[in-house]
Amino acid sequence: MAGMARREEEQAAWYPDAKRLRTDDDEGGVFRWKKKEVEEQRAGLSRQDVERRDAARRAEAEREAERLRARRIQRENARREREEEEARRARQAESAVMADWVAKEDEFVLQQSKARAAIRVRDHRARPIDWLVMPLLDDDDNDEVDVPLKEPTAYMDSLAPSELQELHADIQTFVRLDTDRAAYWKDVLIVCDDRCRRVRHQDQTHVDPSILADADALLADKSADELLELQTSIRTKMRSGEPLDVEYWDMMLRRIVVWRSVAKLRAVHEKTVQEKIAKRQLEQRCDAERHCAELAEQLDTPREHDAIWDAAEMEPPGRPVHDLTPEERQLPMYTPASLRAKLREARRDVLSQSYIPRQQTEWHRSCQTADDFVRQEAARAMGVNEEAFHDDVRLTQQAQQGESKYRVRKPRYFNRVHTGYEWNRYNQVHYDAEHPPPKQVQGYKFHLFYPDLLDPMQAPTYRVLPDPEGPGDTVLLRFSAGPPYEDVAFRIVQREWDYSYKRGFRSSFDRGILQLHCMYTKLTQSTLSDSSTASN
Repeated sequence: MAGMARREEEQAAWYPDAKRLRTDDDEGGVFRWKKKEVEEQRAGLSRQDVERRDAARRAEAEREAERLRARRIQRENARREREEEEARRARQAESAVMADWVAKEDEFVLQQSKARAAIRVRDHRARPIDWLVMPLLDDDDNDEVDVPLKEPTAYMDSLAPSELQELHADIQTFVRLDTDRAAYWKDVLIVCDDRCRRVRHQDQTHVDPSILADADALLADKSADELLELQTSIRTKMRSGEPLDVEYWDMMLRRIVVWRSVAKLRAVHEKTVQEKIAKRQLEQRCDAERHCAELAEQLDTPREHDAIWDAAEMEPPGRPVHDLTPEERQLPMYTPASLRAKLREARRDVLSQSYIPRQQTEWHRSCQTADDFVRQEAARAMGVNEEAFHDDVRLTQQAQQGESKYRVRKPRYFNRVHTGYEWNRYNQVHYDAEHPPPKQVQGYKFHLFYPDLLDPMQAPTYRVLPDPEGPGDTVLLRFSAGPPYEDVAFRIVQREWDYSYKRGFRSSFDRGILQLHCMYTKLTQSTLSDSSTASN
């Protein structure tokens, strides 16, 4: 209590008129500006005038406050609309960028799909969709793929039900990606749907199969324009109101749609084939002109002074039968008449082809036979430390495997042995450059030719086996490839192989050629000591 009294005395000291103020509050609770009222009375204003003036001011203040609130709401709405517009523009810009990215991604996926199709066709592992993509490839993409094109509808007729289902899914993918060729893929999809329904026997009509076959036979030979004209006439007839078999004519309209797609696909195929033939003929004509120009430059005399050669002079001279090798005696014999007949037959086959195959590459022409391969390897320059290595080890007689038309035989090969010496500590002490140490075998290079394997996807193998007939420091390196080739073995030095790439190790099988290059590890003094101890 004493504290409260003390606080009231302190407040009274600060506010001497506090009692009067509390009295004014107790009287009415409304502050009155008495000096102002006196001034207004002196100005001749009555209380009612002052109240009306104050009411007008309060109303104006309320209206001004209302206007301020409205302007604030308007500014907020404008700001919100502006922000929404900016957000909408940002979304549109982002959508445009995303659409561009999606389009580029689809284009990339499409190009990759076409490239994969070309690679699979080139490697003879094509899927059904690849043969439908081939007519759409550009010349740049199709340069390395030299195969006859297949007519789309005939190819789809030859597919199994499972392949048709796979093809249908792949076609839908290309319909989504390849918008530039939408008409082509639409026709392909229509024909594929028809073939799938035919395989599943899901005909939407109840027309007799013989009538359906007659309709197909009627429409099969018509062009796309003729089928379009027939379709228009049938629709006009159905709208005329004449009494007719609606189910039959509906079936005809559906078959016309299918056969019109077939006709357009055939037209695309024929156009593509003609373009390829024209391009190939132009390339061959240019090559021929270039070769003629090169030959004309090489000739010493003008062409008009060339002598007319006699056909007999151009024939090679005959050889006696006793001069022929056993291999040459087994070759088939031909007379000039039979050779001319075969040449005419080959020319007729070329003229009847709808597609001109590309000429073989230089590698294929040079490696068509095993003899050519062996001659090529033998013609290569040997290194200073290389020698020919042709002695193989006779193995036990192997049973003939594979088909009877494949005669079991040894593969052709051309091998080399790499010899030399190393200047280790021992050789440095006992030898010099004028009196070098004896050469030692440092490695081998094996080249075996397998052009006629029954399973070309199965690579030949090699094994290192003990040498039962050797002196003890040799082993047998045996190569096995399967029919129609026998196993072949070579006696090599028994040492540890160095499988590092830097030392030249190579083991590959490509285009019918097995190559095995192996080098031995370098001999050290400890290795020589161990080997001498083992021999003792």
